Amino acid sequence: MKKLIKLALLVGGVALAGKALAAQKADFAGLTETEARARLDAKLPDKIPYEKRTEIADKVVGKMKEKGVLSDDAQPEAGTA
Repeated sequence: MKKLIKLALLVGGVALAGKALAAQKADFAGLTETEARARLDAKLPDKIPYEKRTEIADKVVGKMKEKGVLSDDAQPEAGTA
């Protein structure tokens, strides 16, 4: 009986972690690279040096771009004023 309870707790923990990851991914979905960097910078503590935070943001944004989570930054067109 104890094994069954432990298994249920393990499965519940994994399911909870999966939902948390999906929610965080949805939180970043559709953001531009600039918006994602700003959100990451806000979430990282100020104790981390600026250079290290930039390095972390570069890695995270790069992975998100590979997976297609981020949208492209809107570039102003040359002919419009």
